[in-house]
Amino acid sequence: MYAKIFVSRVLLQTVFRLRNKSMMCNSKRISEFNVPVPWGYIAVKAWGDENDEAILVSHGRLDNAGAFDRLIPYLPNSFYYICIDLPGHGKSSHFSPHLPIYTTNYVLVYKLLAQYFKRQSYIIMGHSYGGQIGFLFAQLYPNLVKKLILLDTVHMYPVSVKDFKYYLIDSFNSTIKLTEKLKTGNPPSYTYEEALNKLLHGRQGTPLTTEAATALLRRAVEPTGDGKYTFTFDQRMKNFINPTHDFRYILEALREDPVTCPILIVLGEHSFTKIDMELILQELSKLSNVSVEYVDGYHDIHNNNPDRVAPIVNKFLITQKGKL
Repeated sequence: MYAKIFVSRVLLQTVFRLRNKSMMCNSKRISEFNVPVPWGYIAVKAWGDENDEAILVSHGRLDNAGAFDRLIPYLPNSFYYICIDLPGHGKSSHFSPHLPIYTTNYVLVYKLLAQYFKRQSYIIMGHSYGGQIGFLFAQLYPNLVKKLILLDTVHMYPVSVKDFKYYLIDSFNSTIKLTEKLKTGNPPSYTYEEALNKLLHGRQGTPLTTEAATALLRRAVEPTGDGKYTFTFDQRMKNFINPTHDFRYILEALREDPVTCPILIVLGEHSFTKIDMELILQELSKLSNVSVEYVDGYHDIHNNNPDRVAPIVNKFLITQKGKL
């Protein structure tokens, strides 16, 4: 009898805990607006009270701010989450046409956003490409970055000395070919189900759940007027150009200009990132301000499995300094 009463109490406590958690998750105010930039605007989906400490949140390549729709509700209500669509993604303007997309252009975006919101410093949280940009931004402007959260990412991918020539030639040729193609053709259109399937099955080795893909699709397409949709991302992002430096350069730059703020790196156990970035991870793991955590999942762990990522991020957010 007492065992049954104890089990009932545990179940009841669990129900109340889950209900309270759900209420907390849904209590953030959401607002959407555009931030003007010289080439157009940056689309923002903000969560929370603008008077709270700001977290600048950025997604991966060919994603959008919807990538955080499933994670933000699990995070503390005491922060202002500024989720952006990077230029050429989601609802944001594309960069000026005809030229290739350079990764360093996006660092300028972070700087413009930092100036627009007029905060003394920001916490930066980025997934994949967005986190890589955030890492470089923290190196260049350490006074503007209070903490850095990297979700299944570490650093920009290097370009080796033996590959740099062919890397640039291939990027330029692909850009020219794409420009010619866009002159003569219209972007393909899809039904909603077809577009969803492209997101679900278009990532080799980085599967998305249906819920995660649906969160992205809301900002990834626009209607064509005939019951179909077209993707809004800038096609040039398929051939973006990273700085041409190798692992040796990256490691020397980290020693010369280290990121001094607390850094949290959350990696998927089954993701390619921990293998590709092993050398840099080894170097960063030696530092007292860096914490590396692994969770069961793939590259899009924050979107596929937000409940696994959130406790780690929450602990880091409320920790003032040092390692977890």
